[in-house]
Formats: sequence, C-alpha cells, structure tokens
Amino acid sequence: MAESSPQPAYDAKGEAKALLRMAREAALATRDRAGGAPFVTLVGVASDYSGAPLLLLSTLSSHTKNLAADPSASLLLVSPHRRGDPLNRPRLTLIGALKPAGDPAAKSRYLARNPKAKLYAGFADFSMFRFETQSVHFNGGFGKAAPLTPADVRTDLTGAEALLGEEGALLREVNGRGAAFLSRLTGRTARWRPIGLDPEGLDLAAGASVARISFAKPATTPAAWLRALDAHAKGASA
Repeated sequence: MAESSPQPAYDAKGEAKALLRMAREAALATRDRAGGAPFVTLVGVASDYSGAPLLLLSTLSSHTKNLAADPSASLLLVSPHRRGDPLNRPRLTLIGALKPAGDPAAKSRYLARNPKAKLYAGFADFSMFRFETQSVHFNGGFGKAAPLTPADVRTDLTGAEALLGEEGALLREVNGRGAAFLSRLTGRTARWRPIGLDPEGLDLAAGASVARISFAKPATTPAAWLRALDAHAKGASA
C-alpha cells in the first residue's frame, strides 16, 4: 500500500490574515459609558492596506458615544457561513482601540467593500475609524486555536508607497482582463470585481461572496504585483 502524503501544517497566520481581508461584518464590543458593562453590536467592516479593520460609524450611535468616552474595543470576525457546527468556523478576536481615520483611502476602501454604505457615508454624522490591534486570539475551528501577535496579522507596507498609490489604476487593469481571468484566479465562476489590493494579494467580491488571492511572497511595486498576480493565475490554471 502506498504511503499517504503528509498533510501540510496548518497555516494559522495565513488563515487569520485572510479572514481579516474577507470580513464584511463584525461584532464590536465597547464599554458602556454609563455603567462600564460590555456593549456589543453588529458593524460593517473592511480592511486597510496593512490589514487593520476599518469601520464607518455614526456619532449618533451608542457604540460611537461609548468610544468617545473610552476608545477601548474588541472585534470578533467570523468566516463566511457554511454547513455544520458554527463553532467549527474560523474566527478572530482582536483587542485594542478604535481611533478616527481621516485619510481618504480608508473611506474609499470601505466603500469598495461595502458599496451600499454609499447611501449614508456622506451624512455629517458618519466618520471612518481604524482599529489599532493590541492583542489577537485566533481559533481556526476545533483543535486549531493558535497564539498570534498583532505583527503576525499585520501586512508590512515598507517600500510599497508606489503600489498603494496606483491601487485604482491596477484594479481597473485587473478588471479589464475580463470575467474568465477573475474566475480563474478564484476557481469559482461568478461576476467578480476587484475591490482592494496590498503587497500580499488581491481582494475580490461578487455580490455577497468574497475571495482573497494571496501571493506566495509580498510584492511592493506595481510591476512586481502584476507579476505575482500572473504567477497565481498561471498556477491556478495548471
């Protein structure tokens, strides 16, 4: 009898990073400003270039008023729903603080991930916030909990200024390659659209579905990033 091939080691770091990139909603816990008790609510979420969660919050909401008194917060991100025990779904708990994010890129990345938020994103009471992670707890499912640090789930942006500055043009180029190319990247036929990039990969969305294309190694320039994307597409079609 032929020996079975050894199973690859579970990549907790990679799974946690992918979950950060693919999450579209999260449970947000703040400290109630009146009595200090935990206050949990559901929020939309996207990711910054570094992977830091981005939230669009109304100053009229209770959780934002709580943050004004104490920026301490926690986020729970859960992988997309699938059959079976929900406790076997990968999930990521972040502990840290939510701070205002005034840069335009934060809002554009959030709206690319959550286009229906354009209906209210321009209201005077809505502002962008960025989550500053201080500790991480990742559980990939039964028997797959792993100790991780904030650095483990952060994407290094050193030397990537040109890449990030060309995000819009690069996403248009990728989209221009057509539906067949995008479906080959994901291995799933759907009306995919590119919604964000970073040195480690590309994010795609098709309706309520999301996909993360992770590169074998980081690419920090536009040319290197396109080569990494082509290499992934070639490997996916092999």
